[in-house]
Amino acid sequence: TVTWTPPSPLGNTTGYRISYTTGSDVDIDGGSTNSYTLTGLTNGKTYTISIVTTSSGLPSAPLVVTVSLVPSAPFIDSTPTVSATTVTITGSVPRDSVVTGFLVQWQRDTSGGCTNEDEGSINATGSFTSYTITGLEEGNRYTITVKLYNDAGRGPVSNSVTAKTIEAAPSGSPASITVGTLTANSVTLQWGEVACLERNGEITGYTVTAANSDGVVKGTSSVNVDARQATISGLTPSTQYTVSVAAVNGAGTGPVTALPVETEGPPPPTGVTAVQDGPTSITVTWTPPSPLGDTTGYRISYNTGSDVDIDGDSSNSYTLTGLTNGQTYTISIVAIAPNRPTSSPIEAQVSLVGVPEKPTVDMDNIETSPTTITTSWSFPPDATGSEVSWELTGQMRRRRASNAEGGTSGRLPKDQNSYTIGRLRSGTSYHITVTVFNPAGNSSTTFTHSTAEDISKSDSSASVAALGGVLGVVIVTAIVVQAVVIVFFIRRLQRAKVRPQSRAIDQSTKASTNTGVEMPTFSGKKYLGPEQFQTSSNEAYGVVRGTGRTAEGEYEVTQALPPSTSSQPTTAAAGDSLYESV
Repeated sequence: TVTWTPPSPLGNTTGYRISYTTGSDVDIDGGSTNSYTLTGLTNGKTYTISIVTTSSGLPSAPLVVTVSLVPSAPFIDSTPTVSATTVTITGSVPRDSVVTGFLVQWQRDTSGGCTNEDEGSINATGSFTSYTITGLEEGNRYTITVKLYNDAGRGPVSNSVTAKTIEAAPSGSPASITVGTLTANSVTLQWGEVACLERNGEITGYTVTAANSDGVVKGTSSVNVDARQATISGLTPSTQYTVSVAAVNGAGTGPVTALPVETEGPPPPTGVTAVQDGPTSITVTWTPPSPLGDTTGYRISYNTGSDVDIDGDSSNSYTLTGLTNGQTYTISIVAIAPNRPTSSPIEAQVSLVGVPEKPTVDMDNIETSPTTITTSWSFPPDATGSEVSWELTGQMRRRRASNAEGGTSGRLPKDQNSYTIGRLRSGTSYHITVTVFNPAGNSSTTFTHSTAEDISKSDSSASVAALGGVLGVVIVTAIVVQAVVIVFFIRRLQRAKVRPQSRAIDQSTKASTNTGVEMPTFSGKKYLGPEQFQTSSNEAYGVVRGTGRTAEGEYEVTQALPPSTSSQPTTAAAGDSLYESV
């Protein structure tokens, strides 16, 4: 088919003349005509074609093109000859085609589930009548086409034919055989597919066996072909077996995949405990078996039917979370070993309790003394322990080392529901908190109570006042005489900044503020512990006047006598600051 564009303007053009290789001319009427098809040519031949305009005058200059004709499409017979690895096709070439060679193409059908394709092509010389494709896969379906070519190029594609090679037994074995469940009497196996190009046909089933060390096949198997899973039952406990799986197609059975198994489990863990450690969690602990053998981990099962696998032969604890408070859980744990049954299960049971209710303090029966407060409370039924803490009210505590300023009883057992707080300050108010605990948490009740007044100190003050009335005259006279001397010495001591003087005291009365001692008083002044004079703990001081320095600041000392002068002892705790009453 020759096409062209008419001249513009047409002028006196009346038509066109086409000439080609054979010397034939074709005259075409009509100045606006723009195409013509030459027929009856020879396929495979090259033609030179020229075209000119015709008119009442001379023809135009010619336009020339060269065209070669490719072969027409061949035909392939629909019944190829097949073997396990070859397909032979036959066909014919159109009579008007000049052919110097042909191209055969094939492609394996992937509709069987294989993900990889198998395709190929080959060029052959000469005219096409038949061709044998080799090296194909057994039991596979192929689609085949042919194209003819000559010097002009390749012609159109032929019709397609489908041929299936003859099946052969699988050449590959199932992949990734694994043991699902293994007991003393049975084993469940799973496996993967045979590689696509090793199936050699459609897999129709599997052969599954279990043989003991003598090679005797034991047990009966039930196979799920689609799931690639089988259970072999009727095995003998504590016996070593070799289990195997082989694929089957229409031509036979392929090679096996084998795996050793043993129907005896590893030793179980021991010392299993399960303890609630929050409102919705339980911590399970155990002792790994000894010897470990081939143990590789553990499996914990509980109420919901869930299993938790824990890797590591020496693992010994795991916390189950997201549980339901108020529910009772039965928990079992077994040891896991490769290709062996699990060990016998060890069980523990836990009921999850909620956070305990607040304790009820018996406010009507609180007992007090100048240095103690005794309180009691009722236990909520689900509490497992308690604790009492206290602190001064209405002021900031300088430190917690002093029992009089604050402290805690530490954890008390469940059967103890009263506690006496000792070494407190007389006539002093305290915040007291009773806390009860259980594995889910704790709750508290806080109240305020005061120690009793120290009556002995009030009586002493009254006696001193009465004695003062009787001896007033004498004392006034003595004060007048002594005042001058005292003022003189005080000023002299202030100018000289006299440091406290020390003296050794009897070992039986040495003061040690590391453990807490009974500190005496004199004329209402507390005895000052040795650490407040920056000395070793086994010295005491008699000080008339001076200064002392501690971490809390510098204090003036007006009176501090050794223990031997004590008449009314007062209890002091380790670290107590004794400057407040000086």
